[in-house]
Amino acid sequence: MQNYDPARLRDISVPLTEIVARGLVLSLALMIVPLIPHILLHGFDFSYHPDLYLLFVVAIVVLIVAHEATHALGWMLFAGVPLRSIRFGFAVRTLSPYAHTQEPMPASGYRIGAALPLFVTGLLPVLIGTFANIGWLTGAGAMLVSGAVGDLFVLWVIRRVPADARVIDHPKNAGCYVLEE
Repeated sequence: MQNYDPARLRDISVPLTEIVARGLVLSLALMIVPLIPHILLHGFDFSYHPDLYLLFVVAIVVLIVAHEATHALGWMLFAGVPLRSIRFGFAVRTLSPYAHTQEPMPASGYRIGAALPLFVTGLLPVLIGTFANIGWLTGAGAMLVSGAVGDLFVLWVIRRVPADARVIDHPKNAGCYVLEE
């Protein structure tokens, strides 16, 4: 961590492995629930279409990259974090892509950056896919809604942090450090 006095940092985070263990049921529910309106409106086609399968896989990859980019965009627009301080990567141990910054920011902007991908890369594709009857897009969006379970855990863990508190994204866990003044 940059030049911050450890005595001034309060750790508000949970290990990623805990999210993987505790979030499995929630993640499955978050994948299934968005599919229900599509199935009720349009039915469910179990037939195999190689072109649609490829579109689904491509959509998942693009939406995962977009998910992490949306975190960065949220922090840039709503917390004033410069792009140069944001790093992207992949945690092999938990099979988790991530966006990370050590730039201090207001908790309100940190929350928006944490929540934004759920809406942009998850719920928006689900809504478009459902209303336009594009099953592969609805399915890809549902997977990204499910993939936002870690972001939802972060929002839950930091729920008591005041909006104007200065926070730093935790480098290894889901959550942040709060800078104590």
